Amino acid sequence: MGYDALVASIVAKDLKNELVQAKIEKVQQPEVDEILLQLHCISGRKRLLISLAPNGSRVHFTELTYENPQDAPSFCMLLRKHIQSGRISSVGYTEGERIIYFDIETVNEMGYCVNKRLIAETMGKHSNLILVDSTSGKIIDALKRLSIDVNRYRQILPGGLYVAPPASDGSYVEKIKANIVRQCPIVYFDNDKIKDVHAYELSNYESLRKEEFENIHQALDYFYSHKKETNKQMQKADGMIRSINTLLDKQLLKKQRLLEDIKKANDADVYRMKAELLNANLHLCKPGDKSVKVISYYDGSEVVIELDEKLSAAKNAQHYYKKYAKLKSSAKEKLAQLETCEKDIEYLNSVQSMVALSTTYEELDLIKQELADQGFIRIRTASQRNKKSKPKPRRFKLSTGYEVLVGRSNTENDYITFKMGQKTDMWFHTKDIHGSHLVLLSNGEELDADTIYEAAGIAAYFSKGKDSENVPVDYVPLRYVKKPNRAKPGMVIFTNNKTVWVNPIEPK
Repeated sequence: MGYDALVASIVAKDLKNELVQAKIEKVQQPEVDEILLQLHCISGRKRLLISLAPNGSRVHFTELTYENPQDAPSFCMLLRKHIQSGRISSVGYTEGERIIYFDIETVNEMGYCVNKRLIAETMGKHSNLILVDSTSGKIIDALKRLSIDVNRYRQILPGGLYVAPPASDGSYVEKIKANIVRQCPIVYFDNDKIKDVHAYELSNYESLRKEEFENIHQALDYFYSHKKETNKQMQKADGMIRSINTLLDKQLLKKQRLLEDIKKANDADVYRMKAELLNANLHLCKPGDKSVKVISYYDGSEVVIELDEKLSAAKNAQHYYKKYAKLKSSAKEKLAQLETCEKDIEYLNSVQSMVALSTTYEELDLIKQELADQGFIRIRTASQRNKKSKPKPRRFKLSTGYEVLVGRSNTENDYITFKMGQKTDMWFHTKDIHGSHLVLLSNGEELDADTIYEAAGIAAYFSKGKDSENVPVDYVPLRYVKKPNRAKPGMVIFTNNKTVWVNPIEPK
């Protein structure tokens, strides 16, 4: 159900009251199908999200943060040219449809006052954002241009007259109205899975768990940011986890093959024994023999030794010696490769945990850059390759007044542990569970139990044990935490640690 015509009408009526003479201060396009307007309203500054995503098209105020691309897309530049610094004179909507329009007064290049209309058609896969000249009714441009080849009913092209979409029969709206209990923005849950959002309480959802919100904007913000199908950051995180799983599968296959090779190398003594027995029994071998039976002087058993009939007995013995030497020399190399492989598997598992804990595009880009720096992936564009982010770890203040730092990636884990933290500060990490490093800036002060348990709870929250209870967390003064030579980011060793068992605490 989500953002239907009834919800759109509630949003439009609220916007009509809020956006009287609101000034458009900034126009941004964080995604190819999203426009964000920063507005200065009578009630203060607000941000209006217009999403044209097929599975999440909607219009509402948002309190979430969005990361913008370095170079603004062409449609964003066009909107900045035509409506930025303009004022919204009125807001309207089409009854029974998911269409909201904004009339905007602005000034053109010649200094004359002109009127534009920005029309948000939030209709699933047919969604579009169209800028129209109010005087002539002609289209200035649209996010999605539609030619006659795509749509015979109406074309959305610069210079053409704007034609509204065909009206619906209204049966859907009447069906929803029949189930309305009362007006109250609600998000519905089916067990723990987010299911639906509406501006009204609906009788056909009485059995579902619900959460009420102060206004429809907060409800829509919560619903679409927590629903995986519409949360772009969650989708990007899922894509990264799939990529990391592919890398893990390759490393696990490599480990399996190395173990097989090491097993063969451990059987090398069989070839040495055959070489020695063959040298001791050269007189039993005849030219052209494919095998020879000899008595082992190790245990008195009969041993059959395979021969290459093209070679002499002495040459066959040399062949077994060479095979033995080759396997023994490769054993050390394979063991070294196995150790590296196991460290890579451990590292990739830790990276996967960091992706699962991420909440912003910036954090995902940070992890992606780290994977590229470690040689696991390649970053294609030069702008991305040269993009180096300054470490900005999470910072929280405990109820006891102490500040804690939490890494957002393995690289930042190293940074807060060995660059920002002092040897007298306290270091926390979940025991045998992948997660972020946490540094409590204690400056050597004696910490009480409440401070230790609260910091440990936050460390448990930023770990793979986030959804568990009674999570073990190690803590130790930073002077006992060391970085092994050539260790992967985030990999450390420590001594003199103590352990507490806590429930994860979400920091405020």
